[in-house]
Amino acid sequence: MTDSRNIPWMTISVEAVAVVMSILLAFSIDAWWTQKKENKVEQVALLALRDDFMASREQLARVVRSLETARTNYAQFRSATTVELTENDLDTNQDILTALVKNHTFDPVSATFDALANDGRLALISDASLLAQLSNWQRSLDNIEDISFELRAESVRVRRAMERHGGPFARWHQRPDNPDVLQRIDGETMANMRRDADFMGTSMSHQYALHIYLSSLYRLAEILDSILVSLEQATGSE
Repeated sequence: MTDSRNIPWMTISVEAVAVVMSILLAFSIDAWWTQKKENKVEQVALLALRDDFMASREQLARVVRSLETARTNYAQFRSATTVELTENDLDTNQDILTALVKNHTFDPVSATFDALANDGRLALISDASLLAQLSNWQRSLDNIEDISFELRAESVRVRRAMERHGGPFARWHQRPDNPDVLQRIDGETMANMRRDADFMGTSMSHQYALHIYLSSLYRLAEILDSILVSLEQATGSE
């Protein structure tokens, strides 16, 4: 005998729709929560990047000032007369020696950037323009590394050239009374080095490397400033 009971299709349809809507809602909530967490991670990363780049900007400014001072002191050394060099006091001579062997190079604060790049979280940054700037920053740092190596190499050559005049007379130290400091140079020796064509050729080569490195730092500063502007905008900072 055939079962003539009516199947409650309407009820079944409503329940099915309710189940589907519940699933879709769950997916939506999960996606929203994931996006919220990613946005929070992105904001934390952007703030950390901003702090690191601000610290790098301060350090870059110090290095630029250091190299600019060395360039100025060297120009004075080249243009000075023999009498002026022999009459210089020891502090002036020390400034000139610093200019002759200066190899102060830029080492950016990159802990946050390196960490984000190494674990893939750099992809969380949603600003495509900022990502392009960060990529350009990394390429610029890689390119400038070779130039900084040449500057350090030229500094070593100048120190070795000083040996013909009883040197080297300069060594990096943390305080004036450091016992590792070598003998301080007198004015007469400075004048002799100034008259030494081979020494001057070596020192000019060092200054050329310093000029190239300094020019690269100027361009790097422009990139860094652009990144900081983008980070300030992305983090809503004043």
